[in-house]
Amino acid sequence: SRTLEYVVGRGFHSEAIEHARQPLGEGYAGRAAQDRSIIHIPDLAQEQDSFLRKVLLAGEDFVSYYGVPLLAKGQVMGVLEVFQRTQQAHDGEWLDFLKALAAQAAIAIDNVTLFDNLQRSNKELSQAYDATIEGWSRALELRSNETEGHTQRTAELTVKLARLFGLS
Repeated sequence: SRTLEYVVGRGFHSEAIEHARQPLGEGYAGRAAQDRSIIHIPDLAQEQDSFLRKVLLAGEDFVSYYGVPLLAKGQVMGVLEVFQRTQQAHDGEWLDFLKALAAQAAIAIDNVTLFDNLQRSNKELSQAYDATIEGWSRALELRSNETEGHTQRTAELTVKLARLFGLS
C-alpha cells in the first residue's frame, strides 16, 4: 500500500499515535523508508518540515527524533522510530546499536511473515488435498448406484472411531 501504519509503541502519554498512517516519502518516517536511510532530527522545535503526525504527538513533549528503516532482503519492512523527551548526545556506538536493533527487528518481521505465508500455503494445500480425495470418492460412487454414499459413511465412521481412541 506504500503506507506506513503504527504497529506498536512504548512510553507514549496518549494513544493518539496508534491511529497514524503515513505515505512513503512524506514526513520523517516516510522519508526514512523511501530513502532507506536514518533520519535524525536533533531539535523538533526548530524543524520547519511538515511533520505529518505533529497533531497526534501533541502533548508528548518530544525534543528529538530518530527514524531507522527496517530493511530485510532489500525490502522495507517498516521504520523504527525513537522519540526523546530530553536532549541527549549519542556517540557512534549508540547509533551502531540502534542500527543493529533495527536490523534484528527487520529480520524478525521477515521471519514472521515467511512463517505466516508458509502456514497459509500449508492450509491451502491441505484443503486442496481433502477436496481431491472427496472428489475421487464422489467419482467412485457415480459408477454404481448400489454403493452411493458408502465412501462418505465409511469416512464418518472412521472419524468417530478415531475420536473414541482419542485421536484428533
